[in-house]
Amino acid sequence: MGRSYDTFERRVLVGACAGGTMLCLTLLAMQAFGGMLPPEPGSSVLLLGFPFSWGSYNAVPSSTSGLMLLAAPAAAVWGFSVHMRCSDAQIRRCLKGVALLVGLWMLDVLVKYRIPIDAPRLIAFLWYLYYVPMTLIPALCLLCALRASALDERPFAIVLRRVLWVASGAIIALVLTNSLHLQVFSFDVSDPDWQSAYAYNWGYWLAVAVYVAEYLGFFALLLVASRRRLRGVIGVLVMVAVPFAAYSLMYALRHEFAIRTNFSLNYCVVVVTLLELALDFGLLPSYGWYDEAFSRLPLDLKVLARDGSVAFSTDSAGPVPECVLDLTRKVAQSGTHSGATRFRTSAIPHTLFKVYGVSGGAALLAEDVAPLDERRRILTQRQERLRRSNEVLRHESGVRRELWRLQSEESLLRGIEESVSDKVCRMRQILASLPRGAGEDDRARRRDMLTEVKLLVAYCKRKGALVLSERSDPEFDRDRLQLVFNETASDLRSIGVDCAAMVSEEGDLPAGVVSVLYDCLYDVASAALFATDPILMLFVGGDGDGVEMRAALEAAMVDQSRLESATQSLRDDLAGAGEVLSLELSPTSLNVAVRVRVRESTRQGGGET
Repeated sequence: MGRSYDTFERRVLVGACAGGTMLCLTLLAMQAFGGMLPPEPGSSVLLLGFPFSWGSYNAVPSSTSGLMLLAAPAAAVWGFSVHMRCSDAQIRRCLKGVALLVGLWMLDVLVKYRIPIDAPRLIAFLWYLYYVPMTLIPALCLLCALRASALDERPFAIVLRRVLWVASGAIIALVLTNSLHLQVFSFDVSDPDWQSAYAYNWGYWLAVAVYVAEYLGFFALLLVASRRRLRGVIGVLVMVAVPFAAYSLMYALRHEFAIRTNFSLNYCVVVVTLLELALDFGLLPSYGWYDEAFSRLPLDLKVLARDGSVAFSTDSAGPVPECVLDLTRKVAQSGTHSGATRFRTSAIPHTLFKVYGVSGGAALLAEDVAPLDERRRILTQRQERLRRSNEVLRHESGVRRELWRLQSEESLLRGIEESVSDKVCRMRQILASLPRGAGEDDRARRRDMLTEVKLLVAYCKRKGALVLSERSDPEFDRDRLQLVFNETASDLRSIGVDCAAMVSEEGDLPAGVVSVLYDCLYDVASAALFATDPILMLFVGGDGDGVEMRAALEAAMVDQSRLESATQSLRDDLAGAGEVLSLELSPTSLNVAVRVRVRESTRQGGGET
């Protein structure tokens, strides 16, 4: 609520006072200048007289015009007071509707009884208009109680509101059209005494039943809405309502005592009294209870005026530093109501201040955030410990990876050294046993032995390249693997072995797998070296689980001892490594299939060459 809302309240107050004054002056002018019939003999003086005659009890509407003249502006003033006091918008609208209906009802009664009207049907219609406020007032009261009990958003409450408005509309339509069907009141307009000689029909009793049900629902919902200490207050409302209910029953039964009274005025007075009691006692939400409720809030809350003075404070409110008050005064003087201003000060540690702009000042809320600060400190320490633990884990993981890499290199290097040492010993033996003669046989034998030495040298070179690859670029793609097999095939062709190689592996292979494949290739090549007219075909391919090398050797004649030595060497190279070896032997051929499992392989592009 801002400055514009304060202006609106002042305008409403001025308008209500002006409207009530004009209504009162209009009615007084109509009375003074002959617009109304003079009171009956023996009745009270208008406005200032006693409402009952001195000779006998006679409080009919015509004798209570003064009270009804006061009731209309009084209802307007009460409606404005409700606008100022009631804190719930829906209940406030309903109560202002009751005030409006009371004023219109009093005006209707005054017009009916104090203005000379010769048309009986118009008089009857003015009488029917009584039942418009009489129908809507209990409905509005029930809606107020429904809202106060916090049940208005339930599904049954939505249905109840619709049924309530439909029933009220039907009753009003039934009463206003009574002259057409006479199902509410039965009378003969041609009878001069028709205003007292009428009878009730089923429509009247239906309307009365709806009114009774609505008022019973009003009291029942107030009982639900009230707190335990306020439920006894409902007894006060019942003490007011029960005598009026008895009076209404007497009026409906045409009792002489009740029929001579102004039922409309009494009805409005009692209803307004009941609603005012409900507001005063807190059964309906009212600002009158906010002071006590505000002071009992378990919060450190203060409401400061624009000059910095404390207008309201809770019982739990404590002292505030001057720096906090200065900022609160600035917010109050700025008049801005957008959100809250949050800040902290070292003067009061572990306290969060929130300043909210309100109409005419600012609200200062101090929250104790010591538990939150302690939790934040604990979380910060825990986060720091976790960060250090993560650093240690990352370092440990790096050490483990480096250790695994070194172990792999060592294992690979050890295997290569073992293989190279055997081949070096073999080369030394061959070189030591070279024939010294110059004959044709010696030269042919020496040539064959040097060819084997050449193949052993090529093998050692490839093994050394594998070690270097493991240290720099440990993964072999299809192109590098094709290059290794092409170089070996070229070496074999240079020594008389017709050889071709094809690689169809699409992924990268570790150097250890390539080393195993190369050992198997050399074992097959050593058998082809001493065959007659040898033809060697090599194929390397793989899938998601491993890589497979196939070697097919065909020759006119193969040295069986060399063939057996090659197969035994294949078995030795693959023993205990978990690889699969398949051999097919014949006197003139050797078919080898080696499948090596690859634990981690990255399948990338590639194709056959």
